[in-house]
Amino acid sequence: MNSEELKELGLVQHIFVDLTAENGVKVSCLILTADEVPRGTIQLSKRAKDKLGDCLTTGLTITKPEYDTVLRGIPKVDEIAKPYVKACPALVRKYTNQVELINPKNGFRVNLTLREDSTAKPNTLYFNRYIMLLLETHSEGHDPLIITRARTRSQPKPGIHKLINQLIQRPLSALGNFFIGKRELTLRVGHPYPFDEHQNLCRIHPNVRKLLGMEETDQIVISYNSKQITIPILDIDTEHIAQSVKLHADNEQLKFIDSHLFIGITALSRNELEIPSIGTSVTVKRSMYSLFLKHLNKLVLPVIALLFTIVQLYKDLNWSIALTVIISLVLLPIIIYTTLSEERAKIN
Repeated sequence: MNSEELKELGLVQHIFVDLTAENGVKVSCLILTADEVPRGTIQLSKRAKDKLGDCLTTGLTITKPEYDTVLRGIPKVDEIAKPYVKACPALVRKYTNQVELINPKNGFRVNLTLREDSTAKPNTLYFNRYIMLLLETHSEGHDPLIITRARTRSQPKPGIHKLINQLIQRPLSALGNFFIGKRELTLRVGHPYPFDEHQNLCRIHPNVRKLLGMEETDQIVISYNSKQITIPILDIDTEHIAQSVKLHADNEQLKFIDSHLFIGITALSRNELEIPSIGTSVTVKRSMYSLFLKHLNKLVLPVIALLFTIVQLYKDLNWSIALTVIISLVLLPIIIYTTLSEERAKIN
């Protein structure tokens, strides 16, 4: 859309609007500006055109979303590590607890959970330096940011195959959370290496991988707006970091974007997660299901030794079957927990 027309309509870049055709067909689109677009017209992506189909010949109505400009406030020390962001009651009432914060200069966006606080200043969010770096905004707090409701989508009913996978994976994931432990981070989406585009993988900084307690080719779970995928990870080349993490000019000075915030995801994976643009922040965590299966070989010998010992004691001491089962159920988790202590220590 033409930038001047965008201002006249009271819109800003990088927010989503609904385009509705005369016959009721609707599509949600991300707004970008281009001065070469004539006033009174819009350019649509191929995906938007496909969704509208034959409705492109009719007039389109733009529905403006609710959004406001907010500033950054500095949180208290004891609030820095909290999973929520403090905000004034008016913002929470207007946008609910789940919001999306957008930097209108570069389109970087992150989903946040708000918590109402009567002491918060109007139109101010008190988020930590980590979120500030994800959005690439300045620490002074004078850069205006855009707040809007977090985008939600209706979830289709899972098929039989997916239901069976969930019934298998959820118990194993719960066991992995208990015996191995979990860690979760938020990273900003970027492009992977060109030769990665046809591969089912993602790339992160090796220090971030170690922080997650993972090794290369381990499975990682990437989540965005209630959708998630599980793919293996590889390291980015830290000696040639500029090839994957951009450097750009700002006020005639070269500014470096911290590569520790970066996760390179292929176009196919971004499409599957419905990530709107490069610079979107996603949640990453190690796959408990795959890690638990990976370390099953460490458990085979200890479990076999336990069962052999229990059987021998059952024969020698004439235990009852009930007592044997109870002792086995008590000792088995202890053996699993101690066997996986090395893997658990990676994140403790």
